[in-house]
Amino acid sequence: ALIKGNNLSLTFKREVDVERFPILEAHILDGKPVVPFALMSEWLGYCALHEFLSGIDDMRLLQGIRIDQQKKMIRLMAGKPIKKGADFEVAVEIRDGFKDGREVIHSSAKAILTDKLLPSPAYKIPPDLAVQSYERSVDEVYRKILFHGSDLRGIRKIVSCNRRGMMARLSTAPPPRKWMNEPLRSRWIGDPLVLDSAFQMAIVWCFEEMGVVSLPSYSASYRQYRDVFPQDGVAAILEVQEATDRKMKGDFTFLDAENVVIARLTGYEAVMDADLYRAFKPMLVASA
Repeated sequence: ALIKGNNLSLTFKREVDVERFPILEAHILDGKPVVPFALMSEWLGYCALHEFLSGIDDMRLLQGIRIDQQKKMIRLMAGKPIKKGADFEVAVEIRDGFKDGREVIHSSAKAILTDKLLPSPAYKIPPDLAVQSYERSVDEVYRKILFHGSDLRGIRKIVSCNRRGMMARLSTAPPPRKWMNEPLRSRWIGDPLVLDSAFQMAIVWCFEEMGVVSLPSYSASYRQYRDVFPQDGVAAILEVQEATDRKMKGDFTFLDAENVVIARLTGYEAVMDADLYRAFKPMLVASA
């Protein structure tokens, strides 16, 4: 089923609605279920599973997947593997339907395939992020800042938050069958709850340091150094590299209980917008 034009072929199709993906009820923006960027990254990984997936580069959110009344038919597309040094790179996209005669592309990326796991890089937690310095409880964070429902409340504890960044402890995701009916795989490639919770950390950082909330738009590089995330959760460190009125950029490092790096997400970008808070917290804004 080769789609002409940019030489990507169909990997699989999936109907997406709240019935098939109950997890979407925990991700409602402006009154509508929206597919989390973290779940899209997992799907982009599925596109390319010819060999071992070690990472995803240049992942871009082009248009959110909002579930209105009707179902969305999501198509995952993949190109041919191209040799890049010791690795292979596969262009991948999530598409659905047509608009004004053109295909709607929701997300695009390059999946990086290797024949073995990469060795875990050395990492030291910045001292000013390792010390307990954050006052709000997790309950208050979810009540006042974030919009996520109980199944996506992956932040267990926020250790620190300052201009430099933040550190938090995150839960890992339950098996795919808990989030969706008829999952394509019995276990995750990465961990969409850890990733989504990292993006939630970025929202909290933007709120506390910049006074506005944010949503993910891009990540330059994701690398994973083991097959499975630990069931007892991870520590996540966000190091902010740049923040303007409209955008924040930063890097995430995920550590196990021994402070060994499990995965890194670098070149993360989030878009900040004063109007977003209304979509996050319609009830709070209405009563203010």
